[in-house]
Amino acid sequence: RRAGGTGVSETVTLPLATGMSVTLLLIALRQMRPGATLVLWPRIDQKSCLKAIRAAGLTPVPVENVLEGDELRTDVPALAARLAEVGASNVLCVLSTTSCFAPRGIEKLLEVARLCAGADVPHLANNAYGVQCAACMKA
Repeated sequence: RRAGGTGVSETVTLPLATGMSVTLLLIALRQMRPGATLVLWPRIDQKSCLKAIRAAGLTPVPVENVLEGDELRTDVPALAARLAEVGASNVLCVLSTTSCFAPRGIEKLLEVARLCAGADVPHLANNAYGVQCAACMKA
């Protein structure tokens, strides 16, 4: 809340680098969904999340973004289609990243969260870069 996330109800802050934090969270989620081995991942050109997925012994399922103006944004319909294709019970979580390097725009976090809630699939939001962005923290 001090960083501007006034609407945040639950959060975990870990004293680790991004990749290790994501790895540990994925391993914790495995305890809750032992049969799920896939992580749907709206693609970013940064390797921490990809390495974390693999380090946790899981399979990444990248979902390409869509060009909106001069930014790449989350393709929520493609994410929903991929979720339906692989089956929600096989998906450990959707791992989104709130903000990353240009030309990647801000993640459509609320739309992704609604999709996940509707499918009863956990949503893990990596906000390592987003905490410095007022637009990311506003949601």
